[in-house]
Amino acid sequence: MSGSPLDTGTAAATPRRGRVASLLASPAARSGLLLLVCSVAGHLGNYLYYVLAARALTPAEFAEVSAMTGLATIAFMPATGVQAALAREIAALTARGLPDEAQGLIRFVTRRMALVQAGLFVVLVAGTPAAVAVLELGSVGVWLTGVLWIVLGLALQVSQGIHQGREHFGRVGAILAGPLGVLRAVLLVPLAAVAGVVGALGALVLATVVGLFLALGRTGGRPAPRTQRVALNLRPALVALVAFASLTNLDVIVAKVTLEPTEAGLYASAALLGKIALYGPSALALMLLPKVSARLAAGLSVRSPALLTLAATLATGGAVALVVLLAPSSLVVGVFGEAYADAYALAAPLAAVMTLLALVYVHIMVTLARGDRRLIGVVAVAAVAQAVGLLVFGDTPVRMVLVTAVVAVGVLLAHEASSRFGMVRLLLAEPAPESRAPAA
Repeated sequence: MSGSPLDTGTAAATPRRGRVASLLASPAARSGLLLLVCSVAGHLGNYLYYVLAARALTPAEFAEVSAMTGLATIAFMPATGVQAALAREIAALTARGLPDEAQGLIRFVTRRMALVQAGLFVVLVAGTPAAVAVLELGSVGVWLTGVLWIVLGLALQVSQGIHQGREHFGRVGAILAGPLGVLRAVLLVPLAAVAGVVGALGALVLATVVGLFLALGRTGGRPAPRTQRVALNLRPALVALVAFASLTNLDVIVAKVTLEPTEAGLYASAALLGKIALYGPSALALMLLPKVSARLAAGLSVRSPALLTLAATLATGGAVALVVLLAPSSLVVGVFGEAYADAYALAAPLAAVMTLLALVYVHIMVTLARGDRRLIGVVAVAAVAQAVGLLVFGDTPVRMVLVTAVVAVGVLLAHEASSRFGMVRLLLAEPAPESRAPAA
């Protein structure tokens, strides 16, 4: 810098530090930090919900809660795809100066979602006798409470896409931290004490209702004419997110089938702890999808937000894995229960694997925003490869971790080799801005 006292050998450092400071102080960085903090709080709160439920209920009762939450996870997968696709389209339409089309799309999806919820509720209620018998639930009330949670949860999942696309990250963060996290644990204690399993599931219902009030309180935009609606192609998001959900959950399901009951339970406990490394930074990708969509619609570069999100994801996941590795087992046993003592050795390796998969998730968000199908195909193939690998080689907990690790590394390497938006390629060079809107 001309005239600066730092002209002697360190002149380049000052502007570089200035650029870094400016990047970290940008609205995108602040939004990312907010979502990261809220996501970590939310997932820790959700984790605490399960810990408290295990302690408040008998093992048989906790198994019923686990069965209903597992069913809900499957039901929420398509809604997650709708959320991602909706956020992408709203961000792109808003960036192109088409608020009426964005609002028309919101209205269309909201009405269709209400019809889906009503139909699903009728079907699930009609199937109550069969569901109670197959799942061996203690009462009809357990099933009906779980059904109510699932139906309401679908609306909450999709409604987040509206605020995600409009970059209302404060509201998204509030929902992540409260209704989808800490509030569940707070409500669990009194409700489970009064009503057992029904109370534990009732805590999820009440937390979801609070989340819906937050989500539907303001969607932004003005009423649009009935004819202004944009088609929403859900297939890429559904394929990518269902495949990713398989990559991050199939190991626990296979463990229940292939491992001894005690071993399978310990693996599930370690996986629950290790997934903090995945769920903590996942909110960063929530911010990245609309940011990239808007930048692409405006013909701008996406290198900086993509690299910043990847770096933050890697740092957060690495920090979680390191904390898990260094924390004394006595502290973990005291907080989470005696069942975690023997499983603790697997927790740090699983956290490292989940960090790799968190990077895959960030790449998926960039791919969905760009409309590129290659990574979606890679992730779909990887999900099948993981399933085969777990069934063939997953006869011990260590081998199960290794199979998932190999698949995660394979996806990242395949993406680096096939896309100029891989992490290493982004570090080495800036891709040319894409001037067209992302394909559906």
